[in-house]
Amino acid sequence: MEDDAYDVLFLQTEFGKANVNVYLQVVSDGMLARQYLEGAGEYADRQTHPVPNVILVDLRLPRVDGFEFLEWLRSQSPGQQRLIPVVVLSSSGEPEDVTRAYTLGANAYVVKPVNWEECRERIRALGVYWAAHTETPKLRAES
Repeated sequence: MEDDAYDVLFLQTEFGKANVNVYLQVVSDGMLARQYLEGAGEYADRQTHPVPNVILVDLRLPRVDGFEFLEWLRSQSPGQQRLIPVVVLSSSGEPEDVTRAYTLGANAYVVKPVNWEECRERIRALGVYWAAHTETPKLRAES
């Protein structure tokens, strides 16, 4: 979930440079992310909108923020979707934000560095780690 189109383009570009097979589906806030996972409305076609293997979350989003989304995901989301790993990507390194995200069920918390090169390296490493070095639950959409 990311509401900044520039950050989305940046993620797509750096994942591409990392040479990993990453398929990104982007929504701009937690409310749309909930609809996506529920397969509601425009997200009903699971061929076009498959259940994700990993969710990247920005904390500062309109309507339903990243914290609210995490709380919903871990307690109210459909079926086994509560098992989907979540990586928080945030510009905030505030200890309260980090603690709250982990308390709500985040699996990783990555601070987006201000330095351009550091940020690029961190995003590439994130793509390689989740695409090439981890196993995630194989979930199907609930019927």
